[in-house]
Amino acid sequence: MTDRSPTTGQPAWQSMLQRWAKYAPPGRPSPLDVENFRDRLLLAVEQAADRTGATPERPAQVLVLGATPELRSMLAGLPQVRVTLIDYLLPMLQAMTELLTTPAPDETWVKGDWITAPLPERYFDAVLSDLVLANLPHERQRALVERVHRLLKPGGRWINRIDCVDENSRFLELEELLERYVSDEPPTQSDICFLRCAAGLRHWDQETGFQSWGGLGEAMERYREDGRFTHPDPRANRLLEAVWEITEPFDKPYWLREKSALDDMLKHWFSIEHEIRDDAVVPHHERGYYLYDLKPQ
Repeated sequence: MTDRSPTTGQPAWQSMLQRWAKYAPPGRPSPLDVENFRDRLLLAVEQAADRTGATPERPAQVLVLGATPELRSMLAGLPQVRVTLIDYLLPMLQAMTELLTTPAPDETWVKGDWITAPLPERYFDAVLSDLVLANLPHERQRALVERVHRLLKPGGRWINRIDCVDENSRFLELEELLERYVSDEPPTQSDICFLRCAAGLRHWDQETGFQSWGGLGEAMERYREDGRFTHPDPRANRLLEAVWEITEPFDKPYWLREKSALDDMLKHWFSIEHEIRDDAVVPHHERGYYLYDLKPQ
């Protein structure tokens, strides 16, 4: 993977940051997702208080993998938690802070790899993460799941939103999807993001779990000439241009598991205490999205 967009020359994370407002759920947490995160976290904090006597003066320890602004804004309003963020890109943490909907929260930042960074074991009452597993190949996904297991206190919780291939997923060609999404009305950001994810799934390899965004880019190139889209239907060109804008560069690696394989991996280290399926994606037949409340075994 390259670190820079071939079009803009910017680091890839900066390109993503500039387009953040154009990402619609489920690519970023919806208000309902945030509410579900909050409810499950408050339950974990309550249980931690029962175990350890945690109070605002002695708050529960919460670790966030990555810099998701929606989760951080939610956490900023909870006085009974102390938040630690970990990511290998401090500039991204700083930039994502500008997207928070609350005043700058009191957070401890750790620069490092989620799997190898020095963090105290059996220390955290809860770990929160949003769509982080798909950034890692399968062997590193297992390593991260094991690492989180070691970081949590006995009885702690990993509240983790994950995307996967489930029984509702379909693998449709781009042209078929364009016919479904094309409309006389301008496409909404939700339309664009659902189309992008559904079209990308066609380029998922079941054996390796790798989803090739590059494959989607090649499929879109069939309708592109001299830097512009030339589909016979101008309405389709609007969709293609919008999908291109929020996906480029097309070299971001992405790995997905089937739902059954995902559950098997998680159950090796955790019990699934609660699971919430995102029903909003069901009509679009793309990836499945699930919020897991996981307890170390």
